[in-house]
Amino acid sequence: MIYRFAAVLSCTLLAAGALADAERAEQLGWLAGCWAYVGAEAGSGETWTPPAGGTLLATARDVRDGRIVSYEFQRIVEEASGLAFYASPSGRPEVRFGLKSLAATEVVFENAENDFPQRVIYRLAQSGDISARIEGAKDDPARAIDFPMKRSSCDKAEKR
Repeated sequence: MIYRFAAVLSCTLLAAGALADAERAEQLGWLAGCWAYVGAEAGSGETWTPPAGGTLLATARDVRDGRIVSYEFQRIVEEASGLAFYASPSGRPEVRFGLKSLAATEVVFENAENDFPQRVIYRLAQSGDISARIEGAKDDPARAIDFPMKRSSCDKAEKR
């Protein structure tokens, strides 16, 4: 019994140590806030919560002619294998993208099995703006869409 407890404790400590050395959700704190899509109609953009409990949560929406034409629920979570990005666009089933790379001002998630996109990229510019990019398709690897964003007020919808 003592040996089993020691083995479980050792595994738990090893897993905690591995997570401590891994990428953490807190490293993406620069995503937190309200972001308006540049050149889009008021109300279009993303809102990210600050990291807490190893998770960032987000909603995104695209407004055209005063109506929401698409929306997405997103989350970035710490998992045993590292950070993962999950997206559920316009009510469709959630898709997982595993962490490909993480730097101080850029994060790249990838799922080579997904039709489109296969990569999700967020970059923080020196100006404090961020850009999101989705890229890669099974039938067109060069396909990409950019979403430049400026920080906006969380209290009202702003056109940027």
